[in-house]
Amino acid sequence: MARDLKVLAWITESGWEACVDAVARLEPTEVTLMHVATTELPGPRGRRHEQVMARMADLAGEAAQALLDDAVERLDQGGVTIFTLPESGWPEDVVMQAAAEADLLVLTRDNRHPGPHSIEHASRFVVDHAPCDVLVVWPGGGPDGPPPKPKPKPKPGAKPKPKPKPEPR
Repeated sequence: MARDLKVLAWITESGWEACVDAVARLEPTEVTLMHVATTELPGPRGRRHEQVMARMADLAGEAAQALLDDAVERLDQGGVTIFTLPESGWPEDVVMQAAAEADLLVLTRDNRHPGPHSIEHASRFVVDHAPCDVLVVWPGGGPDGPPPKPKPKPKPGAKPKPKPKPEPR
């Protein structure tokens, strides 16, 4: 049974399958699959910098479209309207703008290890500031290994006494 739910799925190279599978379990009526390509060239600008950047952007666009096509194929089971949105730019800005039109944003963690590094900077920004509900999915079904043990909190103790000030000579 499809739900009247507009879902934005932020598809990335790592964990896109888990993201698409989570969206399928929600049974939404409308899904937008979005990929954000970023092209950066480290080092100083060479004399053909603009040509290199244009070629890199073209290749990133082709790779993004191929990934979105795979995601559509995995998700398309009839009864759901699917849109694809290949974008480029700063992921934080692009995803936030697209999320303004969604009821729910689905994204995957960036790796399978628990802790603060399982979500990279752009994803953390979006999770903290999204204008809609957010579902964060583990790639591959869950973290590797047992959950980390919480660090013990220090016991409150007596405050140290201030050191006496030396007397002037």
